[in-house]
Amino acid sequence: MDGRAGLVASSTLKADRGRLAYLSPRLGNLPVSAVRTSDVQGLLDDLTRRGLSQASVARVRALLSSFYSWAKREGMTSTNPVSDTKARAGDATKPRAEVYPFSIEELREVVAELQQRSPEQAELALVLGLTGLRWGELAALRVRDVATVPHPSLHVTRSAPDGHEVRTRTKGGRGRTVPLVAELVPLIAERAAGRDPDAPLFTTPEGNRLNNSNWRRLVGWSRSCRGRRVHDLRHTAATLWLSNGIDVKTVQTWLGHESAQLTLNLYSHWMGSHADAAALARLNALLGGTPGGRDEKPGSGARGSSL
Repeated sequence: MDGRAGLVASSTLKADRGRLAYLSPRLGNLPVSAVRTSDVQGLLDDLTRRGLSQASVARVRALLSSFYSWAKREGMTSTNPVSDTKARAGDATKPRAEVYPFSIEELREVVAELQQRSPEQAELALVLGLTGLRWGELAALRVRDVATVPHPSLHVTRSAPDGHEVRTRTKGGRGRTVPLVAELVPLIAERAAGRDPDAPLFTTPEGNRLNNSNWRRLVGWSRSCRGRRVHDLRHTAATLWLSNGIDVKTVQTWLGHESAQLTLNLYSHWMGSHADAAALARLNALLGGTPGGRDEKPGSGARGSSL
């Protein structure tokens, strides 16, 4: 646990320390090398029967797997008994966080409303919605992180969660480059022009470090957000990319996900296809036209607005 300090968010580290209690009494008195796959699966199944959500059990499993990866490197064991286990679905009713992205039209409407309160700070919503950055990553950007070669982009290598020191790692564990659409290039260039390379790219109106709660109050987020969270701006970028044909591997890289499977798990139902569009066009023709009353050719429909 001490070795994870600085590698994961402090909130994650605190939560993981609390999860250690779940390992006893089933595993607590066993030697590290004596734990079998059946022991771990039994623990996970017990937690499910106790009412933990599948996501919570999965986090306990991930913590134990990380421990055994470390134990193998330290020569304490030759196997990872967690590898072949599974966090099963149980009867827990804890709701899961869902994806509620804005459409591009909604995003522009929200930004316009926020600009009535604070024009410069409202631009942050547009940046988040078109780059897919996490809030902490946006807050940690420096002027030197703006690149123009080989194309306009942002180098994302740090994170600044509210209330914590700036971390030199992102949540995904590695840096990435996020391209900038043409609409954002002048906005970013204006903020970076003539400033110290190590200065924060985005700040409060007073020049201080950004804080999510303060920003939401300043721009009046709750009045204009259509029931969405700030994090749904990240989902907006992801679904915009996927619904306009950008491949999953590229979207995974831009988002900083550990795997393409994670990206698919989150956004698979937002991915349109030519087959979907062609099938829907045929159904509309059979039933008497498109929902909007316009003629539509197969393949011409789009689940999202173009970039």
